[in-house]
Amino acid sequence: MFIEEYLQDLRRDRYSPRALVVYLRRAFGRARGQLVANPGAVRSVWSVALTFFSAAFLSSAVMALVHERRLAYDFFLWTALGILPVFALVTLHLDLLRDADGYHLSALNLPTALTLLRICLAPGLVLFLARHRYPLALAAFLLAALSDVLDGWLARTWKQITQLGTLLDPIVDIVFNLALFWGLERARAIPAWVLGTAALRYAVLLAGGAFLYVFVGPVKIRPTLFGRLTGIVTTALAAFLMLLHVLSGAWAESLAPLTVVALGALLVATVGYAVALGWFNLRTMTGKLRAPGEVVEDVRWGAR
Repeated sequence: MFIEEYLQDLRRDRYSPRALVVYLRRAFGRARGQLVANPGAVRSVWSVALTFFSAAFLSSAVMALVHERRLAYDFFLWTALGILPVFALVTLHLDLLRDADGYHLSALNLPTALTLLRICLAPGLVLFLARHRYPLALAAFLLAALSDVLDGWLARTWKQITQLGTLLDPIVDIVFNLALFWGLERARAIPAWVLGTAALRYAVLLAGGAFLYVFVGPVKIRPTLFGRLTGIVTTALAAFLMLLHVLSGAWAESLAPLTVVALGALLVATVGYAVALGWFNLRTMTGKLRAPGEVVEDVRWGAR
């Protein structure tokens, strides 16, 4: 939880242990205050959690009747255990449940719920891949991809963009993609180095963004055209790889290795791009480098 007004004191005190303790105490105190001040939002968050819990149970019941019971039980257990921490973290960040004008909202909207659905699908996706249930894994992946498209489109169309949704969307994408590559590696569909490269890429994005915010100042990192295109191509390659395993046969034997190489090469390229651009932005933000705005046009910092 990054709160700029508290971070200013933390930077001033040079991140001493006492300053860190004070920051955490103030941050959790603020979160507790939001729970008391906005009980409707708390009920809304956990109503969505209960809806997802019920959907997971119904899906598991159908799965138990159609497939093996052990798979259904594990799917329900993994999904239920994943719902709890996700919605607990959302509850602690209710201060971000604001509209575009900064007004507090009393309930989660549909776009934010769809974003949360995507991360709740991640445990099941890993399980299906690890058990080589590629049709189920592909179905879960396509449902998640559909929710990714719908949440942004609905938020813009219905003018329901919120600070919470804006924060959640890229984080959920990173967590879901990490789960995807972890599942593919457990299924032996990709080698360990591809998973390691993916983990490095997303670690750079998460850790780099957090570093800039905490140690430099308020920053909003918006997706670039290159980032969007690489995300689309990565998603398409992952879906194609799962489809090949569903179809099996000669096509899979011929195209699966090529798809894995393409995924790995793309991830390696994006790691280099993320590190180079992050370093460039850091030097620009700290005043060590003067540069035209074209290179960092998707990064905003300062109170704007």
